[in-house]
Amino acid sequence: MNKSIYILEFKLFFRNSATWMGIILLILMGFAGLYFGKTFIEKQEQVITKAASLQKQQTRQNIAHFGNDIGLFFYHNKFSLANTPGAWAAFANGQRDVNPYLISVTMLGLEGQLYDTDLSNPLSLLLGKMDLSFVFIFLFPLVIIAFSYNLLSEQKESGIWPLLKAQTDKTFTIIWRKILVRLVVIFVLALLLMLVAGIYLQLPFDGTFATVMTLILLYLAFWFAVAFVAISLHKSSSFNASALIAVWVLLCIVVPASLNLLLTKKYPVPEALQNVINQREGYHEKWDMDKSVTMAPFFKHYPQLKKYPFPEEKTFSWYWYYGMQQMGDDSALGSRVLIEKKLASRQNFTETVALFFPSIQLQLGVNELAGTDLDSHLNFQQAVRKYHETIRLHFYPAIFTNGELKNTDIENYKLEKYVPKDVPVIWINLLSITTLTVILAGVGYFSLRKRI
Repeated sequence: MNKSIYILEFKLFFRNSATWMGIILLILMGFAGLYFGKTFIEKQEQVITKAASLQKQQTRQNIAHFGNDIGLFFYHNKFSLANTPGAWAAFANGQRDVNPYLISVTMLGLEGQLYDTDLSNPLSLLLGKMDLSFVFIFLFPLVIIAFSYNLLSEQKESGIWPLLKAQTDKTFTIIWRKILVRLVVIFVLALLLMLVAGIYLQLPFDGTFATVMTLILLYLAFWFAVAFVAISLHKSSSFNASALIAVWVLLCIVVPASLNLLLTKKYPVPEALQNVINQREGYHEKWDMDKSVTMAPFFKHYPQLKKYPFPEEKTFSWYWYYGMQQMGDDSALGSRVLIEKKLASRQNFTETVALFFPSIQLQLGVNELAGTDLDSHLNFQQAVRKYHETIRLHFYPAIFTNGELKNTDIENYKLEKYVPKDVPVIWINLLSITTLTVILAGVGYFSLRKRI
């Protein structure tokens, strides 16, 4: 009996043309999100591949032009580190469209080079990139609203509800059955798109896949709980639709935008400009000072380099010049640390506020798993700093002893790829969405029970 009733509910649900419109819309937009997300990452991978070839080509050209002056060669030659996209980056592009994923640096001061990036159209940055995570975060809730807003109100407005109440005392079961049918359809669509994503994007079906899938299903369940609360109020269809759309606008647009403005005001970063000023002043002012002002702190920073003879009698030497460059970075150390602390504070504040907003939780969680969030970019910057330091210490001896370039291993250097090793844990995201969903479902349950 129960089985036949559910079959009847599914038939009634699929008899509505709006149902098919919603399903087709989600499938089409899901496929579009997969295509655009993958295309965006493929372009970045093509740039990284081309950069690797260009670095070798540029090194050969610099050897031909500046090979007789080792200091001048390293003044021009660039070394690149690429933040290679992981398998999930095509699923959730995150901040890879605004943060540089390929950084090329010379052996000069790092702080002035670290933030170089491609020029981008501000309008495209404002709109962001479309990927499958966008479809789940923004479009699925709209379709859930469209499927659910009038479950009870339509029955009342058509005069069917009084007849049902007169014939049975299980009216709550009727409403729950209708919600369950819609929940099953949405979950099946989500699972279908995730399966297609796994095949199309070549995602490994591992713990990360299961975590992302669980996070998405919990998020969709949250929106059903929101719709359940609206239904339980026994208001008209127009009221339910307006209220649910207002909630969607609030959670998906207003709150994230307001949070961004609040972060900018609460944690301003004037140190960013000061960092550049400190780095440039720390370097340029050394031209007019005694060489000891540069070399004394430089040798304190790198005591192992003091063994190389310093040509004090010369007006200019690459030894002194690269020492000035390092002093520029050292002068900017204080402002750099302040920037990192401000960005870490922003991230912590965002994660705390997001505990109450599942749309932000899903975005943060998926981006973190995909390695496309702010923390991943900050870790990449730290990797660039370590890479730059390694190159400097490797070639300093040859430069400071005025060695010959042919005796170095410069031609063996190629573009390096940064691959994060840590696997993020997002249990707090799962717990937050689960808690909010259970609370709203409970509110809807008792509210509907009270009014039926």
